[in-house]
Amino acid sequence: MKRIYILLSMIPIGITAQSFTEIQTGMKNFYYAAADFGDMDKNGTQDIVLNGALDSDGDGYVDTTYNEVYKNNNGTLSLYADLGVDVTHLGDIKFIDYNNDGLQDIISTGLSYMDIVNYKQYRFRNTGTGFIKENEMQGKIYGSMEVFDFNHDGKPDYALNGTQYSHGAGFRNTLDFYKNTGSGFDMTENWVDGTQNGSFKIVDLNNDHLLDLVIIGSDISGSPVSRVYINQGGTLVQSQDFEPLISGKIDFADFNADGFQDIVVTGKDENDNGYFAVLMNDGTGVLTAHPINMPDLSDASVSVGDLNNDGYYDFIISGNENYNGMIKTYLYNVNGQGFTESVPTGISHLGGPGLVQLFDLNNDNHPDILLSGFDWSNSYMPSLTKVFKNTSTETNAKPAPPTHLSLTKNGNRFNFVWSGATDDKTPVAALRYEISVGTTEGTSDIARYMVTTPSWYLDLDPSVQNVYWSVKSIDASKAYSSPSVINSTLGTSDVRAKNELAVYPNPASEKIYIKGDKISEAEMYSIDGRKVNIVVNRDQSVDVSHLPKGIYVLKLKIKNEITTKKLTIK
Repeated sequence: MKRIYILLSMIPIGITAQSFTEIQTGMKNFYYAAADFGDMDKNGTQDIVLNGALDSDGDGYVDTTYNEVYKNNNGTLSLYADLGVDVTHLGDIKFIDYNNDGLQDIISTGLSYMDIVNYKQYRFRNTGTGFIKENEMQGKIYGSMEVFDFNHDGKPDYALNGTQYSHGAGFRNTLDFYKNTGSGFDMTENWVDGTQNGSFKIVDLNNDHLLDLVIIGSDISGSPVSRVYINQGGTLVQSQDFEPLISGKIDFADFNADGFQDIVVTGKDENDNGYFAVLMNDGTGVLTAHPINMPDLSDASVSVGDLNNDGYYDFIISGNENYNGMIKTYLYNVNGQGFTESVPTGISHLGGPGLVQLFDLNNDNHPDILLSGFDWSNSYMPSLTKVFKNTSTETNAKPAPPTHLSLTKNGNRFNFVWSGATDDKTPVAALRYEISVGTTEGTSDIARYMVTTPSWYLDLDPSVQNVYWSVKSIDASKAYSSPSVINSTLGTSDVRAKNELAVYPNPASEKIYIKGDKISEAEMYSIDGRKVNIVVNRDQSVDVSHLPKGIYVLKLKIKNEITTKKLTIK
Protein backbone atom coordinates (compact mmCIF):
# COMPACT_ATOMS: atom_id res chain seq x y z
CA MET A 1 0.00 0.00 0.00
CA LYS A 2 1.37 3.40 -0.98
CA ARG A 3 2.06 5.64 1.99
CA ILE A 4 -0.40 8.50 2.47
CA TYR A 5 1.25 11.68 3.68
CA ILE A 6 -0.66 13.44 6.44
CA LEU A 7 -0.96 17.18 5.90
CA LEU A 8 -1.17 19.30 9.02
CA SER A 9 -2.52 22.84 9.24
CA MET A 10 0.30 25.01 10.44
CA ILE A 11 0.86 28.64 11.38
CA PRO A 12 3.95 30.65 10.44
CA ILE A 13 6.98 29.34 12.32
CA GLY A 14 9.66 31.88 11.53
CA ILE A 15 10.23 31.03 7.89
CA THR A 16 11.27 33.81 5.54
CA ALA A 17 8.28 35.30 3.74
CA GLN A 18 8.38 35.48 -0.03
CA SER A 19 8.94 39.00 -1.29
CA PHE A 20 7.36 40.61 -4.36
CA THR A 21 7.21 44.07 -5.84
CA GLU A 22 4.49 45.56 -8.03
CA ILE A 23 5.41 46.43 -11.60
CA GLN A 24 3.49 48.90 -13.72
CA THR A 25 1.84 47.27 -16.73
CA GLY A 26 -0.86 49.63 -17.98
CA MET A 27 -3.42 46.83 -17.56
CA LYS A 28 -7.01 47.83 -17.10
CA ASN A 29 -8.66 47.08 -13.76
CA PHE A 30 -10.92 44.12 -14.49
CA TYR A 31 -13.93 43.05 -12.49
CA TYR A 32 -14.74 39.28 -12.41
CA ALA A 33 -11.54 38.61 -14.33
CA ALA A 34 -10.33 35.41 -15.97
CA ALA A 35 -6.90 35.04 -17.60
CA ASP A 36 -4.62 32.60 -19.36
CA PHE A 37 -0.95 32.49 -20.39
CA GLY A 38 0.71 31.32 -23.59
CA ASP A 39 3.63 32.14 -25.85
CA MET A 40 1.49 33.86 -28.47
CA ASP A 41 4.34 35.12 -30.65
CA LYS A 42 6.90 32.32 -30.02
CA ASN A 43 9.50 34.63 -28.45
CA GLY A 44 9.96 32.44 -25.36
CA THR A 45 7.97 34.55 -22.87
CA GLN A 46 4.44 34.16 -21.53
CA ASP A 47 1.82 36.48 -22.99
CA ILE A 48 -1.51 37.13 -21.23
CA VAL A 49 -5.14 37.21 -22.34
CA LEU A 50 -7.80 38.59 -19.97
CA ASN A 51 -11.56 38.90 -19.98
CA GLY A 52 -13.77 40.76 -17.54
CA ALA A 53 -15.73 43.94 -17.05
CA LEU A 54 -14.72 47.56 -16.49
CA ASP A 55 -15.98 50.67 -14.78
CA SER A 56 -15.28 52.71 -17.90
CA ASP A 57 -16.60 56.07 -16.65
CA GLY A 58 -15.24 55.85 -13.10
CA ASP A 59 -18.60 56.25 -11.36
CA GLY A 60 -18.13 53.15 -9.21
CA TYR A 61 -20.42 50.94 -11.30
CA VAL A 62 -19.33 48.31 -13.80
CA ASP A 63 -20.70 49.12 -17.25
CA THR A 64 -18.50 47.66 -20.01
CA THR A 65 -17.29 44.19 -20.99
CA TYR A 66 -13.71 44.17 -22.26
CA ASN A 67 -11.17 41.52 -23.34
CA GLU A 68 -7.56 42.18 -24.26
CA VAL A 69 -4.23 40.50 -25.03
CA TYR A 70 -0.91 41.65 -23.58
CA LYS A 71 2.35 40.87 -25.34
CA ASN A 72 5.35 40.01 -23.17
CA ASN A 73 8.68 41.30 -24.42
CA ASN A 74 11.38 40.09 -22.01
CA GLY A 75 9.31 40.95 -18.95
CA THR A 76 7.67 44.12 -20.28
CA LEU A 77 3.94 43.86 -20.99
CA SER A 78 2.28 45.94 -23.69
CA LEU A 79 -1.21 45.93 -25.13
CA TYR A 80 -1.21 43.79 -28.28
CA ALA A 81 -4.88 43.59 -29.21
CA ASP A 82 -8.39 43.83 -27.85
CA LEU A 83 -11.15 41.52 -29.04
CA GLY A 84 -13.51 44.25 -30.15
CA VAL A 85 -17.22 43.97 -29.46
CA ASP A 86 -17.20 40.17 -29.25
CA VAL A 87 -16.29 40.03 -25.59
CA THR A 88 -17.28 38.21 -22.40
CA HIS A 89 -17.06 38.34 -18.63
CA LEU A 90 -18.33 36.11 -15.78
CA GLY A 91 -16.88 33.19 -17.71
CA ASP A 92 -13.44 32.09 -18.84
CA ILE A 93 -10.85 32.59 -21.57
CA LYS A 94 -8.05 30.33 -22.84
CA PHE A 95 -5.22 30.22 -25.34
CA ILE A 96 -5.48 27.19 -27.64
CA ASP A 97 -3.64 26.45 -30.89
CA TYR A 98 -6.69 24.73 -32.37
CA ASN A 99 -5.31 24.53 -35.92
CA ASN A 100 -1.77 23.41 -34.93
CA ASP A 101 -0.09 26.19 -36.88
CA GLY A 102 2.14 27.15 -33.96
CA LEU A 103 0.14 30.31 -33.15
CA GLN A 104 -1.96 30.54 -29.99
CA ASP A 105 -5.64 31.12 -30.79
CA ILE A 106 -8.26 32.15 -28.20
CA ILE A 107 -11.58 30.76 -26.94
CA SER A 108 -13.77 32.79 -24.57
CA THR A 109 -17.16 32.39 -22.92
CA GLY A 110 -19.52 34.40 -20.71
CA LEU A 111 -21.92 37.30 -21.11
CA SER A 112 -21.50 40.87 -22.28
CA TYR A 113 -23.01 44.15 -21.13
CA MET A 114 -23.79 44.67 -24.82
CA ASP A 115 -25.98 41.53 -24.82
CA ILE A 116 -26.89 40.50 -21.28
CA VAL A 117 -29.66 38.14 -22.45
CA ASN A 118 -27.50 35.74 -24.46
CA TYR A 119 -24.48 33.85 -23.14
CA LYS A 120 -21.83 33.65 -25.83
CA GLN A 121 -18.81 31.59 -26.80
CA TYR A 122 -16.23 32.88 -29.29
CA ARG A 123 -13.26 31.41 -31.13
CA PHE A 124 -10.58 33.77 -32.41
CA ARG A 125 -7.85 32.69 -34.86
CA ASN A 126 -4.37 34.11 -34.46
CA THR A 127 -3.20 35.49 -37.82
CA GLY A 128 0.27 36.35 -36.58
CA THR A 129 -0.59 40.05 -36.58
CA GLY A 130 -3.88 39.97 -34.66
CA PHE A 131 -7.00 37.90 -33.99
CA ILE A 132 -9.99 37.25 -36.24
CA LYS A 133 -13.32 35.95 -34.91
CA GLU A 134 -14.09 32.64 -36.62
CA ASN A 135 -17.02 31.30 -34.57
CA GLU A 136 -19.82 32.66 -32.39
CA MET A 137 -21.88 30.12 -30.44
CA GLN A 138 -24.01 29.67 -27.36
CA GLY A 139 -21.88 30.00 -24.24
CA LYS A 140 -21.96 29.73 -20.46
CA ILE A 141 -21.49 31.91 -17.39
CA TYR A 142 -20.33 31.18 -13.84
CA GLY A 143 -18.05 28.44 -15.11
CA SER A 144 -14.65 27.56 -16.45
CA MET A 145 -12.85 26.04 -19.43
CA GLU A 146 -9.91 23.65 -19.85
CA VAL A 147 -7.83 22.74 -22.92
CA PHE A 148 -6.43 19.19 -23.40
CA ASP A 149 -6.09 16.33 -25.90
CA PHE A 150 -8.57 13.73 -24.69
CA ASN A 151 -8.36 11.26 -27.58
CA HIS A 152 -4.59 11.45 -28.16
CA ASP A 153 -4.78 12.59 -31.78
CA GLY A 154 -2.57 15.66 -31.22
CA LYS A 155 -5.40 18.13 -31.83
CA PRO A 156 -6.26 20.22 -28.75
CA ASP A 157 -9.81 19.68 -27.50
CA TYR A 158 -11.54 21.67 -24.77
CA ALA A 159 -14.38 21.41 -22.29
CA LEU A 160 -16.70 24.15 -21.08
CA ASN A 161 -18.52 24.06 -17.74
CA GLY A 162 -21.11 26.40 -16.28
CA THR A 163 -24.67 27.71 -16.56
CA GLN A 164 -26.40 27.93 -19.92
CA TYR A 165 -29.72 29.56 -20.70
CA SER A 166 -31.90 28.14 -23.47
CA HIS A 167 -34.82 30.37 -24.38
CA GLY A 168 -37.97 28.43 -23.62
CA ALA A 169 -36.08 25.70 -21.75
CA GLY A 170 -34.69 27.67 -18.81
CA PHE A 171 -31.33 27.29 -17.11
CA ARG A 172 -29.13 24.19 -16.98
CA ASN A 173 -25.65 23.31 -15.84
CA THR A 174 -23.63 21.14 -18.20
CA LEU A 175 -20.01 20.27 -18.83
CA ASP A 176 -19.73 20.09 -22.62
CA PHE A 177 -16.84 18.47 -24.51
CA TYR A 178 -15.57 19.94 -27.79
CA LYS A 179 -13.59 17.41 -29.82
CA ASN A 180 -11.20 18.93 -32.34
CA THR A 181 -11.69 17.30 -35.76
CA GLY A 182 -8.99 19.31 -37.52
CA SER A 183 -11.60 21.24 -39.48
CA GLY A 184 -13.80 22.27 -36.54
CA PHE A 185 -15.20 20.87 -33.31
CA ASP A 186 -17.79 18.21 -32.53
CA MET A 187 -19.64 18.99 -29.29
CA THR A 188 -20.80 16.35 -26.79
CA GLU A 189 -23.39 18.07 -24.63
CA ASN A 190 -23.41 17.25 -20.91
CA TRP A 191 -20.28 15.09 -21.17
CA VAL A 192 -20.75 14.73 -17.42
CA ASP A 193 -23.14 16.59 -15.13
CA GLY A 194 -21.95 20.16 -14.99
CA THR A 195 -21.82 22.75 -12.23
CA GLN A 196 -21.86 26.51 -11.75
CA ASN A 197 -19.71 28.64 -9.44
CA GLY A 198 -17.10 25.91 -9.41
CA SER A 199 -14.04 24.59 -11.14
CA PHE A 200 -12.76 21.50 -12.91
CA LYS A 201 -9.44 20.06 -14.02
CA ILE A 202 -8.56 17.42 -16.59
CA VAL A 203 -5.51 15.50 -15.33
CA ASP A 204 -4.04 11.99 -15.48
CA LEU A 205 -4.50 10.86 -11.87
CA ASN A 206 -3.28 7.25 -12.16
CA ASN A 207 -0.52 7.65 -14.78
CA ASP A 208 -2.22 5.39 -17.33
CA HIS A 209 -1.96 8.15 -19.98
CA LEU A 210 -5.75 8.58 -19.95
CA LEU A 211 -7.06 11.94 -18.77
CA ASP A 212 -9.34 11.96 -15.73
CA LEU A 213 -11.62 14.67 -14.29
CA VAL A 214 -12.05 16.43 -10.94
CA ILE A 215 -15.00 18.83 -10.63
CA ILE A 216 -16.66 20.97 -7.93
CA GLY A 217 -19.55 23.46 -7.87
CA SER A 218 -23.33 23.53 -7.51
CA ASP A 219 -25.63 21.29 -9.51
CA ILE A 220 -28.79 22.49 -11.21
CA SER A 221 -30.73 22.33 -7.92
CA GLY A 222 -28.12 24.52 -6.20
CA SER A 223 -26.60 21.71 -4.13
CA PRO A 224 -22.79 21.62 -3.92
CA VAL A 225 -20.96 18.62 -5.40
CA SER A 226 -17.35 17.44 -5.62
CA ARG A 227 -16.57 14.45 -7.81
CA VAL A 228 -13.73 12.47 -9.34
CA TYR A 229 -14.15 10.70 -12.68
CA ILE A 230 -11.62 8.09 -13.86
CA ASN A 231 -11.12 7.58 -17.59
CA GLN A 232 -11.87 3.97 -18.44
CA GLY A 233 -11.04 3.38 -22.09
CA GLY A 234 -12.23 6.84 -23.16
CA THR A 235 -15.29 6.99 -20.91
CA LEU A 236 -15.36 9.09 -17.74
CA VAL A 237 -16.72 6.96 -14.88
CA GLN A 238 -17.49 8.54 -11.52
CA SER A 239 -15.19 6.94 -8.96
CA GLN A 240 -15.28 9.11 -5.86
CA ASP A 241 -17.04 11.93 -4.02
CA PHE A 242 -15.37 14.25 -1.54
CA GLU A 243 -16.60 17.27 0.47
CA PRO A 244 -19.37 18.94 -1.60
CA LEU A 245 -18.23 22.46 -2.50
CA ILE A 246 -19.49 25.59 -4.22
CA SER A 247 -17.88 28.96 -5.09
CA GLY A 248 -14.41 27.46 -5.22
CA LYS A 249 -11.38 26.70 -7.32
CA ILE A 250 -9.02 23.75 -7.75
CA ASP A 251 -5.52 23.19 -9.11
CA PHE A 252 -3.17 20.21 -9.22
CA ALA A 253 0.51 19.44 -8.60
CA ASP A 254 2.69 16.56 -7.45
CA PHE A 255 3.32 18.06 -4.02
CA ASN A 256 5.24 15.17 -2.43
CA ALA A 257 7.14 14.25 -5.64
CA ASP A 258 5.92 10.64 -5.71
CA GLY A 259 5.12 10.82 -9.43
CA PHE A 260 1.34 11.30 -9.04
CA GLN A 261 -0.74 14.46 -9.26
CA ASP A 262 -2.45 15.75 -6.10
CA ILE A 263 -5.28 18.30 -5.90
CA VAL A 264 -5.66 21.52 -3.89
CA VAL A 265 -9.27 22.66 -3.45
CA THR A 266 -11.06 25.56 -1.81
CA GLY A 267 -14.71 26.55 -1.63
CA LYS A 268 -17.86 26.68 0.51
CA ASP A 269 -19.40 23.55 1.99
CA GLU A 270 -23.10 22.65 2.37
CA ASN A 271 -23.37 24.86 5.45
CA ASP A 272 -21.79 27.84 3.67
CA ASN A 273 -18.60 27.45 5.70
CA GLY A 274 -15.20 27.83 4.08
CA TYR A 275 -13.43 24.60 3.16
CA PHE A 276 -9.76 24.29 2.23
CA ALA A 277 -7.90 21.00 1.67
CA VAL A 278 -5.22 19.14 -0.23
CA LEU A 279 -6.35 15.83 -1.75
CA MET A 280 -3.39 13.45 -1.80
CA ASN A 281 -3.22 10.83 -4.56
CA ASP A 282 -2.44 7.25 -3.53
CA GLY A 283 -1.09 6.40 -7.00
CA THR A 284 -4.27 4.71 -8.27
CA GLY A 285 -6.28 7.91 -8.63
CA VAL A 286 -7.92 7.62 -5.20
CA LEU A 287 -7.74 10.98 -3.42
CA THR A 288 -7.65 11.41 0.37
CA ALA A 289 -8.66 14.81 1.74
CA HIS A 290 -6.46 16.54 4.32
CA PRO A 291 -8.27 19.74 5.39
CA ILE A 292 -6.29 22.83 6.34
CA ASN A 293 -7.83 24.94 9.08
CA MET A 294 -8.13 28.65 8.50
CA PRO A 295 -10.67 31.43 9.15
CA ASP A 296 -13.78 31.43 6.97
CA LEU A 297 -12.73 31.86 3.34
CA SER A 298 -14.93 32.83 0.39
CA ASP A 299 -14.60 33.60 -3.34
CA ALA A 300 -11.12 32.11 -3.32
CA SER A 301 -8.67 31.50 -6.18
CA VAL A 302 -5.63 29.22 -6.05
CA SER A 303 -2.51 28.58 -8.15
CA VAL A 304 0.43 26.16 -7.75
CA GLY A 305 4.18 26.70 -8.17
CA ASP A 306 7.48 26.64 -6.27
CA LEU A 307 7.38 29.82 -4.19
CA ASN A 308 10.40 29.29 -1.90
CA ASN A 309 12.85 27.85 -4.43
CA ASP A 310 13.23 24.44 -2.77
CA GLY A 311 12.06 22.55 -5.85
CA TYR A 312 8.71 21.42 -4.44
CA TYR A 313 5.29 22.66 -5.47
CA ASP A 314 3.62 25.15 -3.13
CA PHE A 315 0.44 27.14 -3.70
CA ILE A 316 -0.88 30.67 -3.33
CA ILE A 317 -4.46 31.55 -2.45
CA SER A 318 -6.45 34.80 -2.59
CA GLY A 319 -9.99 35.61 -1.54
CA ASN A 320 -12.10 37.05 1.26
CA GLU A 321 -11.28 36.31 4.89
CA ASN A 322 -13.65 37.82 7.47
CA TYR A 323 -14.70 40.53 5.00
CA ASN A 324 -11.15 41.50 4.15
CA GLY A 325 -9.07 40.81 1.08
CA MET A 326 -6.50 38.10 1.74
CA ILE A 327 -3.51 36.53 0.01
CA LYS A 328 -1.42 33.77 1.55
CA THR A 329 1.04 31.11 0.47
CA TYR A 330 1.30 27.53 1.67
CA LEU A 331 4.78 26.07 1.37
CA TYR A 332 5.30 22.32 1.17
CA ASN A 333 7.46 21.08 4.05
CA VAL A 334 9.44 18.06 2.85
CA ASN A 335 10.47 16.91 6.33
CA GLY A 336 7.08 17.52 7.94
CA GLN A 337 5.18 16.30 4.85
CA GLY A 338 2.71 19.14 5.26
CA PHE A 339 2.26 22.81 4.47
CA THR A 340 3.41 25.93 6.29
CA GLU A 341 1.31 29.08 6.01
CA SER A 342 3.09 32.30 5.10
CA VAL A 343 2.05 35.83 4.17
CA PRO A 344 4.10 37.19 1.24
CA THR A 345 5.29 40.78 1.37
CA GLY A 346 4.86 43.49 -1.24
CA ILE A 347 1.49 42.23 -2.51
CA SER A 348 -1.86 44.03 -2.39
CA HIS A 349 -4.46 42.04 -0.46
CA LEU A 350 -7.32 41.89 -2.94
CA GLY A 351 -10.49 39.90 -2.39
CA GLY A 352 -12.69 37.82 -4.64
CA PRO A 353 -14.29 37.15 -6.89
CA GLY A 354 -11.10 37.59 -8.87
CA LEU A 355 -8.02 35.58 -9.74
CA VAL A 356 -4.51 34.74 -8.62
CA GLN A 357 -2.15 33.00 -11.05
CA LEU A 358 1.54 32.21 -10.95
CA PHE A 359 3.62 32.62 -14.10
CA ASP A 360 7.21 33.49 -14.97
CA LEU A 361 7.02 37.01 -16.36
CA ASN A 362 10.70 37.60 -17.14
CA ASN A 363 12.20 34.09 -17.50
CA ASP A 364 14.28 34.37 -14.33
CA ASN A 365 13.02 30.93 -13.23
CA HIS A 366 11.02 32.37 -10.30
CA PRO A 367 7.19 32.53 -10.35
CA ASP A 368 5.60 35.97 -10.49
CA ILE A 369 1.95 36.82 -9.72
CA LEU A 370 -1.03 38.09 -11.69
CA LEU A 371 -3.67 39.23 -9.19
CA SER A 372 -7.12 40.69 -9.72
CA GLY A 373 -9.88 41.36 -7.22
CA PHE A 374 -11.69 43.81 -4.99
CA ASP A 375 -9.82 46.27 -2.82
CA TRP A 376 -11.70 45.93 0.47
CA SER A 377 -9.55 48.64 2.08
CA ASN A 378 -11.06 51.26 -0.23
CA SER A 379 -14.55 52.45 0.69
CA TYR A 380 -15.53 52.37 -3.00
CA MET A 381 -14.29 48.74 -3.26
CA PRO A 382 -12.82 48.99 -6.77
CA SER A 383 -11.57 45.85 -8.49
CA LEU A 384 -7.87 46.09 -9.40
CA THR A 385 -5.60 44.07 -11.69
CA LYS A 386 -1.91 43.95 -10.82
CA VAL A 387 1.33 42.09 -11.60
CA PHE A 388 3.92 41.43 -8.88
CA LYS A 389 7.49 40.42 -9.66
CA ASN A 390 9.27 37.85 -7.50
CA THR A 391 12.30 39.60 -5.96
CA SER A 392 14.17 36.44 -5.00
CA THR A 393 17.89 36.60 -5.77
CA GLU A 394 18.44 32.88 -5.21
CA THR A 395 19.64 30.84 -8.14
CA ASN A 396 17.25 28.43 -9.79
CA ALA A 397 18.68 26.79 -12.90
CA LYS A 398 16.32 25.73 -15.62
CA PRO A 399 15.98 21.94 -15.84
CA ALA A 400 17.98 19.78 -18.22
CA PRO A 401 16.00 18.18 -21.05
CA PRO A 402 15.55 14.41 -21.35
CA THR A 403 18.52 12.65 -22.94
CA HIS A 404 17.04 9.22 -23.71
CA LEU A 405 14.15 9.37 -26.16
CA SER A 406 12.51 6.20 -27.43
CA LEU A 407 9.73 5.94 -29.99
CA THR A 408 7.91 2.81 -31.13
CA LYS A 409 5.09 2.51 -33.62
CA ASN A 410 2.36 -0.09 -33.50
CA GLY A 411 -0.16 0.38 -36.28
CA ASN A 412 -1.27 4.01 -36.06
CA ARG A 413 -0.17 4.39 -32.44
CA PHE A 414 3.08 6.20 -31.72
CA ASN A 415 4.47 5.50 -28.24
CA PHE A 416 6.87 8.11 -26.83
CA VAL A 417 9.10 7.40 -23.81
CA TRP A 418 11.88 9.56 -22.41
CA SER A 419 14.22 9.72 -19.42
CA GLY A 420 17.39 11.45 -18.27
CA ALA A 421 15.84 14.82 -17.35
CA THR A 422 17.33 16.49 -14.27
CA ASP A 423 16.90 19.68 -12.25
CA ASP A 424 18.92 21.39 -9.54
CA LYS A 425 15.88 21.71 -7.23
CA THR A 426 12.79 19.85 -8.43
CA PRO A 427 12.83 16.05 -7.95
CA VAL A 428 12.70 14.22 -11.27
CA ALA A 429 9.41 12.53 -10.36
CA ALA A 430 7.73 15.96 -10.02
CA LEU A 431 8.87 17.35 -13.39
CA ARG A 432 6.33 18.05 -16.10
CA TYR A 433 7.06 17.95 -19.81
CA GLU A 434 6.13 19.70 -23.03
CA ILE A 435 6.13 17.28 -25.96
CA SER A 436 6.35 18.62 -29.52
CA VAL A 437 5.64 16.40 -32.54
CA GLY A 438 5.83 17.45 -36.17
CA THR A 439 5.95 16.16 -39.72
CA THR A 440 9.29 17.87 -40.34
CA GLU A 441 12.24 18.65 -38.12
CA GLY A 442 11.65 21.51 -35.71
CA THR A 443 7.87 21.76 -36.23
CA SER A 444 4.93 20.92 -33.96
CA ASP A 445 2.15 20.72 -36.53
CA ILE A 446 1.02 17.34 -35.12
CA ALA A 447 1.03 18.08 -31.38
CA ARG A 448 2.46 20.35 -28.70
CA TYR A 449 1.23 20.37 -25.12
CA MET A 450 2.16 19.61 -21.52
CA VAL A 451 1.96 16.16 -19.91
CA THR A 452 2.66 15.04 -16.34
CA THR A 453 4.32 11.69 -17.13
CA PRO A 454 7.66 10.86 -18.90
CA SER A 455 5.81 9.02 -21.65
CA TRP A 456 2.81 9.58 -23.90
CA TYR A 457 1.14 8.20 -27.00
CA LEU A 458 -0.59 9.56 -30.08
CA ASP A 459 -3.09 7.83 -32.35
CA LEU A 460 -2.42 9.43 -35.73
CA ASP A 461 -3.89 9.25 -39.20
CA PRO A 462 -2.57 6.24 -41.20
CA SER A 463 -1.00 8.67 -43.67
CA VAL A 464 1.48 9.71 -40.96
CA GLN A 465 4.36 7.24 -41.06
CA ASN A 466 7.29 9.26 -39.78
CA VAL A 467 7.43 12.01 -37.14
CA TYR A 468 10.04 14.26 -35.57
CA TRP A 469 9.72 14.99 -31.88
CA SER A 470 11.40 16.57 -28.89
CA VAL A 471 10.62 17.17 -25.22
CA LYS A 472 11.17 20.03 -22.78
CA SER A 473 11.32 19.51 -19.00
CA ILE A 474 9.36 21.90 -16.75
CA ASP A 475 10.26 22.37 -13.08
CA ALA A 476 8.02 23.41 -10.18
CA SER A 477 8.93 27.09 -10.72
CA LYS A 478 7.48 26.85 -14.25
CA ALA A 479 10.95 27.08 -15.83
CA TYR A 480 11.30 25.27 -19.17
CA SER A 481 14.41 23.44 -20.31
CA SER A 482 15.85 23.70 -23.77
CA PRO A 483 14.32 21.11 -26.11
CA SER A 484 15.85 17.65 -26.17
CA VAL A 485 17.68 16.48 -29.26
CA ILE A 486 15.07 15.96 -31.97
CA ASN A 487 14.22 12.30 -32.46
CA SER A 488 12.45 10.50 -35.29
CA THR A 489 10.87 7.16 -36.10
CA LEU A 490 13.76 6.87 -38.57
CA GLY A 491 11.64 5.28 -41.24
CA THR A 492 8.18 3.89 -41.72
CA SER A 493 8.52 0.38 -40.28
CA ASP A 494 6.37 -0.63 -37.31
CA VAL A 495 7.75 -2.44 -34.31
CA ARG A 496 6.03 -5.60 -35.37
CA ALA A 497 7.50 -7.67 -32.57
CA LYS A 498 5.29 -5.69 -30.22
CA ASN A 499 2.23 -7.47 -31.59
CA GLU A 500 3.80 -10.78 -30.60
CA LEU A 501 5.21 -9.63 -27.29
CA ALA A 502 3.65 -10.27 -23.90
CA VAL A 503 5.02 -9.27 -20.51
CA TYR A 504 3.18 -10.80 -17.56
CA PRO A 505 2.01 -10.64 -14.84
CA ASN A 506 1.39 -6.90 -14.66
CA PRO A 507 1.23 -5.76 -11.85
CA ALA A 508 3.97 -8.04 -10.53
CA SER A 509 5.66 -8.55 -7.19
CA GLU A 510 8.19 -11.39 -7.62
CA LYS A 511 8.94 -12.18 -11.25
CA ILE A 512 7.83 -11.18 -14.75
CA TYR A 513 7.97 -13.28 -17.92
CA ILE A 514 8.65 -12.05 -21.46
CA LYS A 515 6.83 -14.12 -24.06
CA GLY A 516 7.63 -13.81 -27.76
CA ASP A 517 10.76 -13.46 -29.89
CA LYS A 518 14.10 -13.74 -28.16
CA ILE A 519 15.27 -10.45 -26.68
CA SER A 520 18.85 -9.32 -27.19
CA GLU A 521 18.91 -6.50 -24.62
CA ALA A 522 16.73 -5.48 -21.68
CA GLU A 523 16.81 -2.39 -19.47
CA MET A 524 14.43 -1.12 -16.80
CA TYR A 525 13.90 2.44 -15.57
CA SER A 526 11.99 3.84 -12.61
CA ILE A 527 9.36 6.51 -13.22
CA ASP A 528 11.93 9.23 -12.43
CA GLY A 529 14.28 7.98 -15.16
CA ARG A 530 16.81 6.05 -13.03
CA LYS A 531 18.11 2.82 -14.47
CA VAL A 532 17.65 -0.18 -12.16
CA ASN A 533 19.53 -3.47 -12.17
CA ILE A 534 17.77 -6.47 -13.71
CA VAL A 535 18.92 -9.81 -15.10
CA VAL A 536 17.09 -11.71 -17.86
CA ASN A 537 17.11 -15.46 -17.17
CA ARG A 538 17.37 -18.12 -19.87
CA ASP A 539 13.59 -18.60 -19.81
CA GLN A 540 13.18 -14.85 -20.42
CA SER A 541 11.99 -14.23 -16.89
CA VAL A 542 13.15 -11.28 -14.77
CA ASP A 543 13.30 -11.17 -10.98
CA VAL A 544 11.72 -7.91 -9.74
CA SER A 545 11.32 -8.80 -6.06
CA HIS A 546 14.22 -6.50 -5.13
CA LEU A 547 12.60 -3.40 -6.65
CA PRO A 548 10.65 -0.85 -4.58
CA LYS A 549 6.95 -0.51 -5.28
CA GLY A 550 6.19 1.85 -8.14
CA ILE A 551 5.86 2.33 -11.89
CA TYR A 552 8.69 1.17 -14.18
CA VAL A 553 9.44 1.18 -17.90
CA LEU A 554 10.89 -2.01 -19.39
CA LYS A 555 12.93 -1.35 -22.56
CA LEU A 556 13.51 -4.37 -24.81
CA LYS A 557 15.56 -4.85 -27.96
CA ILE A 558 14.19 -7.53 -30.30
CA LYS A 559 15.61 -8.06 -33.80
CA ASN A 560 17.27 -4.62 -33.69
CA GLU A 561 13.92 -2.99 -32.87
CA ILE A 562 13.25 -1.24 -29.55
CA THR A 563 9.95 -1.55 -27.72
CA THR A 564 8.84 -0.55 -24.23
CA LYS A 565 6.35 -1.77 -21.65
CA LYS A 566 5.07 0.00 -18.56
CA LEU A 567 5.04 -2.19 -15.44
CA THR A 568 3.67 -1.80 -11.94
CA ILE A 569 5.62 -3.42 -9.12
CA LYS A 570 3.45 -3.95 -6.06
